[in-house]
Amino acid sequence: MSAAIQSRDDLSFTARDVEGRLINWPRNNPGVPADWEKGIACFDDEITEMAAHDETEAFNAIRFAIVGMGGWYTNLEIGFIDRVARAAVIGLRALRDGAEPFVPADTD
Repeated sequence: MSAAIQSRDDLSFTARDVEGRLINWPRNNPGVPADWEKGIACFDDEITEMAAHDETEAFNAIRFAIVGMGGWYTNLEIGFIDRVARAAVIGLRALRDGAEPFVPADTD
């Protein structure tokens, strides 16, 4: 495991604004929002690496990245996102322990 990604500050899809607040999917970084597949791939790889170091940081990265994508949300969405982030961290833990990745059945 690389020691490079240990906190949300180390993620390629975050940046700090002039006040020092952490921003997910910053608008001034055209690489991630403009190239969705690249963004999802870096999200998967980086979150997986960070979760091996700090599951709470990974949970927060997932939670805040999803909230930041929509721009508008209510308590209902925040609660749902919280549960998705918790499940994702459990899944990452299971993958580290040798579980097979989930591959959806062909829906065509």
